[in-house]
Amino acid sequence: MMKSDDHTVHIYSYLSLRKAVGWIGILLPFVLVTGHCLIFGGDKVLHNLSVYYHTGMRDIFVGAICAIALFLFFYKGYDRWDNIAANLAGFFALGIAFFPTVKEGPWDWIAKVHFYSAGSFFVILALISFFLFTRGEKRPTGRKLKRNIIYRACGIIMLVSLACIETYFLLSKENHEDSRFVLILETITLMAFGISWLTKGGTLYPDKIKSQETMEKEENLIKVFTGPEPTAMLLMKMLEETGVKSLIKNDSILGYIGAVPEVMDLYIFEEDLEKARPLIDEMNKQQEPEGTDDQGESGEAKE
Repeated sequence: MMKSDDHTVHIYSYLSLRKAVGWIGILLPFVLVTGHCLIFGGDKVLHNLSVYYHTGMRDIFVGAICAIALFLFFYKGYDRWDNIAANLAGFFALGIAFFPTVKEGPWDWIAKVHFYSAGSFFVILALISFFLFTRGEKRPTGRKLKRNIIYRACGIIMLVSLACIETYFLLSKENHEDSRFVLILETITLMAFGISWLTKGGTLYPDKIKSQETMEKEENLIKVFTGPEPTAMLLMKMLEETGVKSLIKNDSILGYIGAVPEVMDLYIFEEDLEKARPLIDEMNKQQEPEGTDDQGESGEAKE
């Protein structure tokens, strides 16, 4: 039982990781600027975020980028395009962290690697937000449609900001250390990235769990999973992101607070069974505690 509970806690924490990545993106520019000025006695706001590598905020800058990179490497998508995009973004994030820009003066080859890594990193994240996050249901909920608007808006903002930064560098022959144009656009880009991932983590417009009365009115529903609440809710979100609408039946509206997770049943439309089967089979397999009797409860989708 302890093994199953620990596994449930880890699954529940996975959703929080998306939110954590989002908050890192949003807060990083403000933390770098504030820390440089207040903690390390900086006399001015620097002209772009990458230059903070050469200040006392270096460890925060590198640590935050590496944290995002590691999450992207271990992020488990719902098909190979999710995984390829996340891995590429993680690779370029490491390029940002370990190939710093110059403090001042013309760029050397290391600074060029840093610049192209940063551009590639944010382009991929923008495409993930615009194309991959918006994939969805045949019958999307109103909240899903609102989330798609956020994803697309964030993707567009990131791409436009990056285009403006690229144009600035192409037209400008000097660093213009008195200008904060690049810093402002970098901040906007990171905030758009953060908002996109906060939304993906369920902070903005999460789908509501339908009540038992509502579910009983639905036709052609089949039960495909029975298990603890965090696991059922994670599976519900994973199915939603692959375009499968799911409903949760819960015997208690109050949920649980600091207690053993209650058992919940998850239903999908019969027509979506084949599409949902890989995720359901994987989750059922992970929930089986050392070959005990859970197959009878959680194996409906295999029948």
